[in-house]
Amino acid sequence: MSPWVKFGCFITGWNRNILANCTEASHKALKKYTSSMLILILLWAFTGYCFADRYVGLQWWGCIIVALVFVIIVVQIERQIILTVVKNYWVVALRVLLAFIMAILGSTIIDQIIFGDDVDKEMIDIRTEEVNRIAPARQIVIQAEIDRLSFAIDSLDKVNMQLNEEIAQRPTIMTVQSVTTEVPVVQKDGSIVKEKSNSITRTPIENPRLKQVISNEKNLEYMRKLLDEYNNKKLNVAAELKKELEAKTGFLEELKALVRIMSKSSIALGFYMFMFSFLLILELLVVICKLGDKSCDYDLIVQHQLAVKEESIRDLVKRV
Repeated sequence: MSPWVKFGCFITGWNRNILANCTEASHKALKKYTSSMLILILLWAFTGYCFADRYVGLQWWGCIIVALVFVIIVVQIERQIILTVVKNYWVVALRVLLAFIMAILGSTIIDQIIFGDDVDKEMIDIRTEEVNRIAPARQIVIQAEIDRLSFAIDSLDKVNMQLNEEIAQRPTIMTVQSVTTEVPVVQKDGSIVKEKSNSITRTPIENPRLKQVISNEKNLEYMRKLLDEYNNKKLNVAAELKKELEAKTGFLEELKALVRIMSKSSIALGFYMFMFSFLLILELLVVICKLGDKSCDYDLIVQHQLAVKEESIRDLVKRV
C-alpha cells in the first residue's frame, strides 16, 4: 500500500485492512476524498494562521497551533460525510449549511488580507469618525476636572491671601508663661514662712499661621501641576484617542471597513462574491463526490458487515 493511500486512510478515517481487499474503484474514491480534503486542509491552515497572526497577535508557533486546530476541525467535519454508510440527507443538509457559513467566514478573512492596503486606508476614515464621536465626551469629562481644580485653586488662593494679611499685621505673637515659686520669708518673730511668688514671662514667637500658608502653597503647587496636565490632555485628546484606536486593530473593525469598501466599489463586491463562491464549491466537494458517485465496494463491504452483524444480533435475541 502506497504512502499516499495510507495518508488518505488516515485523514478520511477509512480502514486500510478493508481497503486492501477492495477494487480500484474504492482506491479512486479514496484518492478523490483525499484530494478534496487536502485542498480544504491547506486552505483552512492558511486561513487559521493568518487569522491568529493578524487579529489574535500570536507568535509564529501560536499561529501554527491555531492552524492545526482549524485543520482538525475541518477533517472531523468532512469525516461526517465520508464515513456515513447509509445516505443521511439530514447530515448533508447540515453540511451544506455549515459550508455556507464557513465560506462566508473564509472569504471574509481572506479578503481582509488581500484588500489589506484598501482596508488600512478605509480604517483611517473610520478612526477619524470614531475620534470625532468620542473626543467631545472625553473633553467634557476633562473640562469638569479642570473646573473643579480651578475652583479649588481659587478658593485656596483666597484663604492664603487672608492668612498673609493676618501675618503681615501680626508677624509674631506673644506667649505668656506664668511660673509660681515658693520664696522663704522671715517673720518678725524670727520664723520662716514660705510664700508663693508668681513670675510672668512674655516671649514673642512666629505666627503659627505661617506654617499653614506654607502647607497651602505646597497644595497649590500640586494642584496647578495637575491642572496643567489636564489642560494638556484636553489639547491632545484627539491625538491620544487616535493613538489608542490605532494601537490594536480588531477583526470587527476591519470587517466594517471591508463592508464599506464593498458598498462603495462594485469591483470589490464582485471579487468577494467570486471568492465566496469559490470557497463554497470547495467546501461542498466532498459532499458532491459522496452524493454523485455510486457506492463503491468499500461502502458495500461496510454495509454488508453491518447487515451481517445486525442479522447475528437478531438471531441471538431470538435464541434468548
